[in-house]
Amino acid sequence: MTSPESPSDGRSTPFSPLVPGRSGRPTYSLEALRERVERQFQAETAGRDDILDDLTAPDDRRALLAEITDYVLAVESITLDGRSRAALIEAAYASLFTFGPLDTLIDDDAVTEIAVDGPDTIAARRGLGRLERVAARFDDAAHLARVTERLLALGESGPLAEALIAEQAVSVQGRRARISAVMPPVSAAISVQLRLHPRQPITLDALHAPLGTLPAEAAMLLRAIVGSGWGALIAGEKGLGKTTLAGALAALLPAGAQVIAVERAAELPLPETVARETVSAGRSFADALRAAYQAAPDWLLVDELRGDEQGALWAALEHPPGPRGLWVWRGASQPERLRSALNMAIRRDNPALPQSALDAAWAAHFPFVVALRMAPDGARLAYLAETRLAAGELRIAPLIERRDGGWRRTGERPIHALDVPREFSAG
Repeated sequence: MTSPESPSDGRSTPFSPLVPGRSGRPTYSLEALRERVERQFQAETAGRDDILDDLTAPDDRRALLAEITDYVLAVESITLDGRSRAALIEAAYASLFTFGPLDTLIDDDAVTEIAVDGPDTIAARRGLGRLERVAARFDDAAHLARVTERLLALGESGPLAEALIAEQAVSVQGRRARISAVMPPVSAAISVQLRLHPRQPITLDALHAPLGTLPAEAAMLLRAIVGSGWGALIAGEKGLGKTTLAGALAALLPAGAQVIAVERAAELPLPETVARETVSAGRSFADALRAAYQAAPDWLLVDELRGDEQGALWAALEHPPGPRGLWVWRGASQPERLRSALNMAIRRDNPALPQSALDAAWAAHFPFVVALRMAPDGARLAYLAETRLAAGELRIAPLIERRDGGWRRTGERPIHALDVPREFSAG
């Protein structure tokens, strides 16, 4: 997990005033009553999908909880004033149906990532900025476990609560997201990363302004690259907006083109006409990639290649460059480190592969490279480069790069045919 900035302190007010029962009945705290209401709700709805299917609206859920609350209070001979009764219903509702301290963050469209490391540490990323600690906390480890289980149960693959390490797509409060969770004993405490996409997909224009992720000239070149049918590799460490950029470029693909997206979790904001090949418990990323290639689409979107899955990498490169592609790579973005990392990932399983063959495969599949890195003011384009073969050796030649807090053209001009202004063309 990326280290967040320092937090502002603060905790929620405990929910535990004591309420005596009538005629010698036991005394309860409101917290204990909440747990009692939840147990009764679970008992009444266990195996009753007909009831649960009808409880989609918040008002319907609260109405049922009000009935159950009144039943529990009657059984335990407890009288509550109207304010305490309403607070009890709301507390049970929050525990059963919401995501606790994450609710306000999920509701905020500016929040693009939430990172949780145990019940006391929550950080949020706004836009493509840095992770920063927030004051919100979970009540305790059990509260965090319940919320994590609820998030995982939203997944398109169904509940994964028994898994020690889980990663899948979810739709949470109307937002497409990817949740990654690590549970004990793999980690000392539950860790959760929730990547959130805005309800309205981010466009290439928005990445230029207002987000400031890339300059106008880079946006122009990226449009030309996609419009001219060339592929590109989008590289960088996690949390930099690689998937966001891939989605913005996917929106520029020609109407009517056959497009397949290969994803670890179905989180790319894509038209319904795009077919998806996703990873599952019994299906590896390499298998999903092979299935996509066999379908021979016009365009292939791949999110994301990782250096620890060399089988998936070579499964892509051993094919001739048929589909035009937009590929996402998680790892180093500096040109020489990127080239070295890609080579190492392949050579783990193919040590005898000639370097010239590997370089030729990279150049054929990835004519352009878009690299992102974290700057003091957020994720920024590090460079937009072209891959070239010189005397059989791969070279990553930046066309635009970021230096000293600003972008500049390097003087290199693309050798691939692009519909761009004359100052960018090779001719």
